Amino acid sequence: MKKELKIIKKKNQIIEAMKRCLEKNVYSQISLEDVAKEAGFSKGGLRHYFPTREMLYVALIETFFHQIQRDQIGVSQGLDLDMNDKALITTLFGIEKFMLDKKNMRILINIILYGFEDEKIREIIRKFIRSHLDLYSNTIKELKTGSGVGDSETQFIGRITQIILLFAGIMEFIDPIQVDTSKLIELILRLYKHGY
Repeated sequence: MKKELKIIKKKNQIIEAMKRCLEKNVYSQISLEDVAKEAGFSKGGLRHYFPTREMLYVALIETFFHQIQRDQIGVSQGLDLDMNDKALITTLFGIEKFMLDKKNMRILINIILYGFEDEKIREIIRKFIRSHLDLYSNTIKELKTGSGVGDSETQFIGRITQIILLFAGIMEFIDPIQVDTSKLIELILRLYKHGY
């Protein structure tokens, strides 16, 4: 058990170094040597834990997306809230993760770009996007209980929410205008409540 914890700790150290590298550079310009140096490992030491660049990216992506998902679920389920407040908190959390944290936005953009080149990476991204969509869709469904809203409509509204948050985050990362998040949340909540 102690050995397994040591391995997990070393892998996490490497993944955190990879995140720092992605904060500074574009994914295509980062070598395993760069990550090893940032983590305080030799290249051979890094390869012991992640034999290929793809394996390192897979671990990074899974860690990155799982953390966002765990945090978001924890925020929405950890509080005793009515449906309106639950939608508000979930939306606010999504905005903070995708729009306000510039480090996460840079990492996310790099991950998406790498996904265009590698099918395995793209599949991991697709799974996260789908589970994130399901989280929004379920929140919308709970908010509209009894209104006869179907799955396709809640998924459509959830997808629009994802698009708004992702592209607002990208635009704010590239050309910040200090978007008023409360107005953005209001807009999304109107979408949640009234549909399209």
